[in-house]
Amino acid sequence: MAPVNRRTAAIDLAVAMAFFAVCVAINPVLDPLLRHGRGLVMVFAAATYQFMAEGLALLVVMRIRHERWSDYGFTWRNAGKSVALALVLAGIYDLAMSWHADALLWVPLRRQPAVRMSLAIGFPLSVAGLAATVAAWGFFEAFFGVFFARKLNQMLAHNGRGWLSPGVVGFALFNGLIHLTVHQGISGFIGSFASGYAIAVIPGVTENAWGSALVQTLTNAAGKL
Repeated sequence: MAPVNRRTAAIDLAVAMAFFAVCVAINPVLDPLLRHGRGLVMVFAAATYQFMAEGLALLVVMRIRHERWSDYGFTWRNAGKSVALALVLAGIYDLAMSWHADALLWVPLRRQPAVRMSLAIGFPLSVAGLAATVAAWGFFEAFFGVFFARKLNQMLAHNGRGWLSPGVVGFALFNGLIHLTVHQGISGFIGSFASGYAIAVIPGVTENAWGSALVQTLTNAAGKL
C-alpha cells in the first residue's frame, strides 16, 4: 500500500475518532435527558445523537474520498455467507451473555431506551421510532466498527483479511475499552470486546459487511425473553 494511502487512512480514522470523542464528552449532559425522554421527537433526538457519534463523520469521509458502500463490503457479493456467520456469532454471543446473566437474553435492543420510548408511542408511529433505533444502534454503530477496522488495516498496510487482522483486534479492543471507561466493569469489557470482534471480523472473513450490521442489531442491548 502506498504511503499516501496510509496517511490518508490515518487522517480519516482521526476525523472519525474526533467526532466520536466530542460526542462522548457531552454524553454525561445529554444521556439523562435522552434516556428518560418521551415521544417520537425524543426517539429521533436520541437516534440523531448516536448517528452524530458514529455515522456523520464516516459519511463525510466517504463523500470527500469518493468511496462507495461496496468499498466497505455493503454489496450483494457473499451476502449469504456474511449473514450466516452473523447468525452463528450472534447465537454464541447471546448464549454466553445468557449464561452470565442466568437468564435468556435473546430479544434484540430490548434494553435500549429508544425502544421503550418507541413502543410507548403506539402503532403506527412506533414503527418509525423502531426504524430509527435500528438504523442508529444497528446499522451505523456496526458501520463504525467496519470503518474503524478498514482504516486501521490500511494504516498498517494490511489487506484486512483473516480472523486476526490488526483492524479486527484493534476495534475489538477499542469497543471493550470504551465500555470499560463508562463503568461497565470487566464483564462490560469482555462483552463489548466480543461484539466488536464479531462486527469487524465478518467483512475480514466473508468480504461482505451486511452480517456486521445484523450481528450488531441482534446482540446490542439484548434483553430477556
